[in-house]
Amino acid sequence: MLLSKSKHLNTTNNHYSKFLEQYDWNYFITCRSHYRLNTLTAENWVNRLLKASNKVNQVFYVVENDKADISSKHVHMLIQTNSDMTYKELRFGLVNISVGDYQEVNDKSYLCSYVTKHISSLDNYNFIFRES
Repeated sequence: MLLSKSKHLNTTNNHYSKFLEQYDWNYFITCRSHYRLNTLTAENWVNRLLKASNKVNQVFYVVENDKADISSKHVHMLIQTNSDMTYKELRFGLVNISVGDYQEVNDKSYLCSYVTKHISSLDNYNFIFRES
C-alpha cells in the first residue's frame, strides 16, 4: 500500500511539473519571513509584487515546511515577467521579506520539478495571473 501511495504522489508531482513547464518562467526565488506564515501570506506577497511592478505577468508559488524546523515555512516562486527584473526590483516589490535563491530560470524542467516536489502533500500553492 505504501508503495502505491508513493507512486501516486510522484505521478501527481510529475503532472504539476509538466503543466508548469508549459510556461516561460524567468525567475525562481525563495522567500522567508521571521513571522509565522498563514494560508494567505504568500498570496498577499504575490499580489504586492504584482501591484509594485508592471513587469510581473504571473507567479506560481508553493509554501513548504523547512526541513530542520517543520513549524517554520518558506515559499518558492516561479515568476514570469515581460522584461528583465533585477533582484533590487523584486525586493522592492516584496518589501520586508527575505529573498534568497534569486536566479534566472535556465533549467525550467529542473525548477518546475523542484517547486512541485512536495505538492501532493501541500495545501498551500497557487498560480496567480496579472489581471488585464
